[in-house]
Amino acid sequence: MISQNSRNLNRERGNNQLAELIHKCKENAKEHAREYLIKFFRTIDDQFFNSRLWENEFKNHGFIGRTWITSIGVIKFKRRYYVSMDKKRNKNLYFVDAYFQLPKYTRLTPDAMLALTRMATDTNASYAAKHALWDAKISKQTVSNLLRSFTPVYEDLPVLPEIIEDFNESKETIYIELDEAHCNLQNSKNIIANLGLVHTGHKTSNYASKRKELENKHYFGGVNVDTSSFSDRIYDYISKRYNNGGVKYIFVSGDGAAWIKSVHNKLKRCFSNNNIEVVQVLDRFHLRKRLTTIFSGNKKMINYFLNNVDKMTAEGFTKIAYTFYEGNPDHKCNELWFHRHVQYICKNLKIIKNQNHPNYQTSCSMEGHVSHVLAKRLTSRPKGFAKKTLEALVQLLVQKANIRELTLDDLNVWRKYQPVKQAYVRKFSVNKIYKPCYDYNVCMEAFKSANTKMKDCIKNLTSPHWFYS
Repeated sequence: MISQNSRNLNRERGNNQLAELIHKCKENAKEHAREYLIKFFRTIDDQFFNSRLWENEFKNHGFIGRTWITSIGVIKFKRRYYVSMDKKRNKNLYFVDAYFQLPKYTRLTPDAMLALTRMATDTNASYAAKHALWDAKISKQTVSNLLRSFTPVYEDLPVLPEIIEDFNESKETIYIELDEAHCNLQNSKNIIANLGLVHTGHKTSNYASKRKELENKHYFGGVNVDTSSFSDRIYDYISKRYNNGGVKYIFVSGDGAAWIKSVHNKLKRCFSNNNIEVVQVLDRFHLRKRLTTIFSGNKKMINYFLNNVDKMTAEGFTKIAYTFYEGNPDHKCNELWFHRHVQYICKNLKIIKNQNHPNYQTSCSMEGHVSHVLAKRLTSRPKGFAKKTLEALVQLLVQKANIRELTLDDLNVWRKYQPVKQAYVRKFSVNKIYKPCYDYNVCMEAFKSANTKMKDCIKNLTSPHWFYS
């Protein structure tokens, strides 16, 4: 027993020594990396100083300290400051800053911004501020300001180009699933984050599994999206990705909201010249949710409706629903909400019947996709967002769902993007438009009269205030 215990102690000591060794190597690697960067900054600064290319236009004013927060920690160094002799021709210069094209008062380097953005997309701003950078902690507000600096693009979200995996792929049926997540803003208001998914059905697999995976998934998203631009993006993606000559059916499924119907109608007009039938379908999740509320969870009534939905009419369903409601005085739903649920089924009865379309083989699973893409980050915890921050997060989450990792080039393009501003039309009042053009203060003989009442009456008649009132 004693020998066995000693062997166990030696084994644990060996594991601890290995862990300590790896930890020390990691810490030393961080310090050596920061020291190497400082030496590199000094080298390029000395090379520029020794080249004497600055003597004719600048004066050297010695060294001034600078602090940069990078992804490998805080770096403090000194570099030379050059003052311009002619302020009209050149500005004052820090060669190291100009070499890396960093603004004057920026402390965060691009690699630090990228690390903070990636972690803030997965977790939150507070966690990213503490754990995204090596040996450096910044404020939560700094991360929020960084996310807010991304220029929101209302006409085309996201700003990065869509990913086109394959070109002219031949598919007969394409599915478009649409849904939204309700997010809270800091002003105690609610805003909708829209999400769209385009796919071609379930993947074919040789193994038996209850979990099914969708094929050719691609996400679209935005905050309070404009249905016209949203439909144009989906149409452009489908046109580039798939061979429109082989596509016969496009199914647009969702909960029957007004914006989903608008997207369906616009896509129907877009694909009208390609002989493609665009069909709207009410997804089964929301249908069963309404039926469960109407029939108070009675499985016989729910199955009766689902089995006879093709023969069902709005009048017949209303009669069945109210007969069931009157026969169950202990129904949990009040009369007002019961009437709204019945009207919802009656209004969407046509698209409910489209669930039995012979080519509709893949039922809508959008609720799960919204939960995995948007809700887990935006609505899983009670918190409010700034609108610009929320727009940036939705774009980042959509990019991540499309398996596109954010790069430094993408970060620079997005932060420097300038949206197209609409022409401002200055508004003038009627008096300001016509008063300089027409002179109504004309000398008349009647004004020479001593009758003041008559003169005031004529002035009022000729005044533009009376004419345009």
